[in-house]
Amino acid sequence: MNDPITRTRLFISLSVASVAIAYVLLFLDGLDSAFMLSLPLSYLLLGMLIKYGDQAYDVGCFDKRKALILAIPCGLWLGYMMINDPSTATIGVGMLLGLLAAGKYDNRGFIVGFAISITIAAAGYLEGSLQLALGGLVVVILATIADEKVNDMARVEARMTLLDRILYQRPLLKIAVLSLCILGIFPSYAYLFMMLSFDFGYGLVDCVSSDGEGCC
Repeated sequence: MNDPITRTRLFISLSVASVAIAYVLLFLDGLDSAFMLSLPLSYLLLGMLIKYGDQAYDVGCFDKRKALILAIPCGLWLGYMMINDPSTATIGVGMLLGLLAAGKYDNRGFIVGFAISITIAAAGYLEGSLQLALGGLVVVILATIADEKVNDMARVEARMTLLDRILYQRPLLKIAVLSLCILGIFPSYAYLFMMLSFDFGYGLVDCVSSDGEGCC
């Protein structure tokens, strides 16, 4: 599927579907507070904005100043999400620490966003307002590191085989989240679809910027 328009439409469809399924599952599981209902769209938007910053610094497709400014509300909102939801805290802190261990904070936007969100998380943990599953945290950290290391391999970047293309989509973190849902550490399978919406939003911006039409 090399046509950028087709790929963009695919990621839009997948994003809408994953968010919709997440909402259905939240309602079915009784997790229908205003905050919880903000999470599916929040995961999607964070994925999109993180890839925006990635493309701004790595490819030069987007404006670096805008990316740096956007990193501030992204870090604040992620920190707020983690303070108010233990499952998001497990995923968020795990990803933040996993990406740090993998050496992925290589631009100002990422560093600013990381510093803000991890400071809020650390302050919340010390104060007692942030709760997370320590076992789940370890699983997410290891899955994030493994995904990033595999993704950095030249043969995966080249997307030579079906397996390479699957590995390029960082599947281990999704498998980790699914496992935590199955084990009951996360209270709803909605978290799997919120994680998918994060990735689909990330992929959508990648498609748009790769095509050149979204560059500004």
